[in-house]
Amino acid sequence: MENMQKIMSVFTHDLRNPLLNIQALVQDLGEQAKHQNVGEDAKETLQMLQESANRMDDMIVAANDMYHCMFDELEIEAVDMHDMFLRCFASLKLADEGIALDCSAMPKVDADPLRVQRIVLELLSNAKKAMAANVADSPRNIRISAIVEQDMIWFCVEDSGCGFDRHEMERVFEPFFSGQRFAYGAGMGLTRAKALVEHHGGQMSIDSVAGHALVGFSLVKRKKPTQ
Repeated sequence: MENMQKIMSVFTHDLRNPLLNIQALVQDLGEQAKHQNVGEDAKETLQMLQESANRMDDMIVAANDMYHCMFDELEIEAVDMHDMFLRCFASLKLADEGIALDCSAMPKVDADPLRVQRIVLELLSNAKKAMAANVADSPRNIRISAIVEQDMIWFCVEDSGCGFDRHEMERVFEPFFSGQRFAYGAGMGLTRAKALVEHHGGQMSIDSVAGHALVGFSLVKRKKPTQ
């Protein structure tokens, strides 16, 4: 933990601070280039530098976020997962985009509500991206189901999107990996979600059903309070 803290301190301060200076300088040069007689090659080079610096910044922020997902202390309480899925679906305004949610009642879990919210938001956001990458006029549905296994509950998030290729499914939880149809962002969403689930003592998996992605994750079933 101490070594990890030192590493993240280097990432978030010693590397990011000069990077922010580079971003500001490149942006300033780019603005100057718009009003001066600068060749197209120079403009393209500045654009490439800006994109590279932004990508580096995204990766540093994502790595720092990953550290907190893995090591920050959890605040465990009873979490109503049915309500959690409904609230996250509403906050993302998926219904406004013609996406339907099928979510039946399910048992409560013992978990950190803020961390679970991040997990659910990530999975619903991925489902939205998958459906956006699908062919036009295809069904736009997200189905949530739950299976009780002893003291754990498995939650399954299935969407009607484009899914992943088989070789992509083997890498979806890798840091900084994005599928070929999702080539934007830092590629850390599912990595973070998996780390948060495992921090709770659960597991996360991904499968393909009729070409659509099905992501499952487990959390500890709510224990009945003692009398």
